[in-house]
Amino acid sequence: MLSSDSNEDEDEIQATSVFGASESKDSCQKPEVGMEFSSEEEAYKFYTSYANKIGFRTRKGKVQRLSNGTIRKRFLFCSKQGFRLKKQADKITKYKRKETRTGCDAKIQFSVENGKWVVSQFSQEHNHHLEDRRHITRSCTKTSEAHLIHTGNNAQMAMDAGAPKCTELCNMVWSTHPKEVQILLNYLRRLQVEDLSLFYAVQLDSDNRLKNLFWRDGRSMVDYDYFGDVLILDTTFRMDKYEMICAPFWGLNHHRQYVMFGCAFLLDESKESFVWLFETFLEAMGRKQPKTIVTDENQVMVDAVKVVLLDAEHLFGVWFIRQKALKHLSAFYSQPDFVNIFNECVSYCQNEEEFESKWDFLLKKFNLCENAWLNNLYLSRERWANVFHKKTFSAGIRWCNDNVNVFQNSTSDTMDLSMFVHQYLKVVETQRSAELNEDMRCRETTKVLSSSAMEKQAANIYTRTIFKIFQEELITCLSVAIEEIASDGTNATFKLTEEGQKESIVEFSCLDSNLACSCRKYESEGILCVHALKVLNARNVFRIPDQYMLKRWTKCAKDSVPEDEHVQKLAGQKQQPMSLLLKKALDVIYKTSAFEDCQKIAMHYLDEASKKVEAALRSKKHRSF
Repeated sequence: MLSSDSNEDEDEIQATSVFGASESKDSCQKPEVGMEFSSEEEAYKFYTSYANKIGFRTRKGKVQRLSNGTIRKRFLFCSKQGFRLKKQADKITKYKRKETRTGCDAKIQFSVENGKWVVSQFSQEHNHHLEDRRHITRSCTKTSEAHLIHTGNNAQMAMDAGAPKCTELCNMVWSTHPKEVQILLNYLRRLQVEDLSLFYAVQLDSDNRLKNLFWRDGRSMVDYDYFGDVLILDTTFRMDKYEMICAPFWGLNHHRQYVMFGCAFLLDESKESFVWLFETFLEAMGRKQPKTIVTDENQVMVDAVKVVLLDAEHLFGVWFIRQKALKHLSAFYSQPDFVNIFNECVSYCQNEEEFESKWDFLLKKFNLCENAWLNNLYLSRERWANVFHKKTFSAGIRWCNDNVNVFQNSTSDTMDLSMFVHQYLKVVETQRSAELNEDMRCRETTKVLSSSAMEKQAANIYTRTIFKIFQEELITCLSVAIEEIASDGTNATFKLTEEGQKESIVEFSCLDSNLACSCRKYESEGILCVHALKVLNARNVFRIPDQYMLKRWTKCAKDSVPEDEHVQKLAGQKQQPMSLLLKKALDVIYKTSAFEDCQKIAMHYLDEASKKVEAALRSKKHRSF
């Protein structure tokens, strides 16, 4: 059964050549009915390259899907196809958008047949003038880049030696929307008056045109101090109206809720843009690097991370991998067992040998040995297959159902730049309200299911969300078989078997109760696994050892601004004490924002602190005489 999606403006793209890339023979070839492509991406790239050669832009249009959701047919239109809907055209807005559509009938249709994307219909007749391609590409030049960073009342301009760059896309985006750019900057300045710790930075090209932008509010800096050990950057959302990327940074708080750290508008996905973004992010966060960064599968991103985030492990998000698999392998998602086997390779293999075996089985069973996307994905397997990075802390992010969608209810082709910022801040406020509500609930008595001292300890210390995870592990350990297979009096080795599961090995130190399990749950998630809990019980250890109570998962996770290794590294720098003082003060201020009585307490102690500081200063002045 086929279903039809009539959204004809799903993803408008700019087809003009702006990167100065050399063109292959295929990029100039005229489409013909019957031409075949191995994936949607290849078909899409072919038609946009053709559009670039001819001189028009394209828009993704109607799509027909099978009952299982996979694409059966897809239209690509000229961007001037159709007309804006009357209800949109008549809508009263502050800034009236110019009508750019002419009812052009130029289009192409692809049909998916046996995993191949086949041209089934093609119309090349345009009812408007085509753009002069020579005019479009002539601005591609080598430039220097200017970085203008606004924070507080300071402005800093730094010039970097520029690699070969193309400025035409920047011209097309920012020169055609100068009022909106100015409105955006004015909006950020107004926000900065209300939040003195708000940070925003813009990157300019050699002609002082805005190219990339990043911002974060003051509380995001404090939240990052607490929960920035795992940083996720999502670059999958496109701002259709500007042909830009809207890229939020986020992580997980102590309740495993989403927490936002900032957001960026990027003109492209070049290494230079990502390097600028990461450098700017670190500047905004006091140079503190994450332990782990999770991104989309992208080699350019890999290269940029290596340049800037030297201390971070770099992983590819499981949800990004699955989204791309659905895109590149849509025809196989309807076949029995494909999804299960692919998911096993991604998340559930116990060792590298099992992964290699299942991956090889997947390729052979579905005749995918020559699939270019899978072969390329395999090369980066250490960044996305769980079996290869069990020791990398990820806060359990791989178990999240999806990445956070800040703009899920937004229409990207009608929103202006300041509206994107406003929408982002609304989502941030909603998330913070949810965190506050969960903080309040954590003050209630947590139900325990036994008289276990360890369960009671966990209920008192962990947040409700984390306690439930721990409680499940504790209950499950009752059905785990345990066998001591080696011991020298100081260290012991145990073999543990869950019903229907594979064996795990746990090393235990009798001196300090240190544990090391082959499943690596604690290393990756910060919560003791069922195997470790079984061993502790067998060795008559009835409380969670202190070294395994990770503070980021506790009710007191935000009791004080953490002074981590990064702070210790900066201990010799004069600005470090001031930075720490500012963060501590902001932490108190943000915690009191929802409660008037707490604000009075904070105000009282700030007044007391001010008086004592003044007294100390007068004493110093007196001794100086």
